[in-house]
Amino acid sequence: MEMHPGQLVVTVPMVRRLVASQFPEWADLDIQSVSSAGTVNALFRIGNELVARFPLQPDDPEVIRSAL
Repeated sequence: MEMHPGQLVVTVPMVRRLVASQFPEWADLDIQSVSSAGTVNALFRIGNELVARFPLQPDDPEVIRSAL
């Protein structure tokens, strides 16, 4: 369900590819989407101990970093 105009779609296969390419030591861990009431990030459980979050709204990474 889209909550924002132009919202990004993040899928388990996409997260699996990103994890495998950036963290090959975690490539064999199970990845599951996590239901959340949040509207800013998509959450994914990686194995039993890790969670990754992905922004749902596209923006320039430098703009995001400067706001932190």
